[in-house]
Amino acid sequence: MRSFALTCIVVALLAPVAQAKAHFAGKREMIETAEAIAIVNIEKVEPVKRKGRDWTYSQRATGTVERSLKGDLKGEIEIYGDIDFICANCRYQTGRFLLFLRRDAGLWTGSNWHLGIRRIKDGKVQWFKDDRADFDSDYKAVFEHQELPLDGVVKEIGRILKEQRR
Repeated sequence: MRSFALTCIVVALLAPVAQAKAHFAGKREMIETAEAIAIVNIEKVEPVKRKGRDWTYSQRATGTVERSLKGDLKGEIEIYGDIDFICANCRYQTGRFLLFLRRDAGLWTGSNWHLGIRRIKDGKVQWFKDDRADFDSDYKAVFEHQELPLDGVVKEIGRILKEQRR
């Protein structure tokens, strides 16, 4: 009985350490770590239950790739979102978006949680306000955005990708 009580105490003390936390990447890290970056017109969003390696997804968005900035995305694409993780999530809606994506067991899903889903409206997109935005040094800066012309953001992404290849 004593060893059982001791085990319960140890588990209770270690439980907070084992709890998951979301890491939000800053601009440069988000661009560099995404497996694909594309401008996508999402035409349909529907409920689904689909298991990846890391998560179970409750939403499937279907869209058409307008332009691929990183990776080789073409034509129609299915993107999965709406996981059961309280700290962060990717939820999709119809419209035109700049998307940062990664694969989970072959399924395309958002990279960098909701920060990897950037709605495009009237040729503009919400983008990082501070070039130095980095979660580890100033996590608040990662969430501060400004509306910028999409063309300028696309050029900046291209410049960062070119620097990464060097």
